[in-house]
Amino acid sequence: MKKIITIIAVLTISFGFGQTAIKKSSLSTGGGSHTVGNTTLTYAVGEVAVQENSAGGILLSEGFIGPDIINATGINDYGQLQNVSVFPNPVINDLHLVLPQAKDYEIFIFDLTGKEVMHRNDSFDTDNLINLSEFKTGVYMLIVIDRENKQQATFKITKT
Repeated sequence: MKKIITIIAVLTISFGFGQTAIKKSSLSTGGGSHTVGNTTLTYAVGEVAVQENSAGGILLSEGFIGPDIINATGINDYGQLQNVSVFPNPVINDLHLVLPQAKDYEIFIFDLTGKEVMHRNDSFDTDNLINLSEFKTGVYMLIVIDRENKQQATFKITKT
């Protein structure tokens, strides 16, 4: 009888977690993602995403897990945009953004929680200034997208 109860418990747990998938990304400098069957575990250095629950519009993830920025910006299959530079880094007020050519680009800035704090879809020159004076001190992720050529560049920016 004990064996039957144990087998039922194991099967219940297996089927209960068999369809679980945590498909988020982390903005940390380390970590990874592992998949076994239909279960994916994504983790950041020092913190593991062991569970994700949702109720209505509320989503709760254990561990340091932010939104999937790559999917949110639509750059899943984009190549690397070359000859893009940003300086100074760390930046106090104005960030210089040097682009390979004057044309339309899309620019996103996210904070470390994954919140979008700036989005511009505009025509840019080769040398541009982005005013960050209103940003709080911290670390941000800058993504420059060339939708025409399906290329993107990503930078970690420190605001002092």
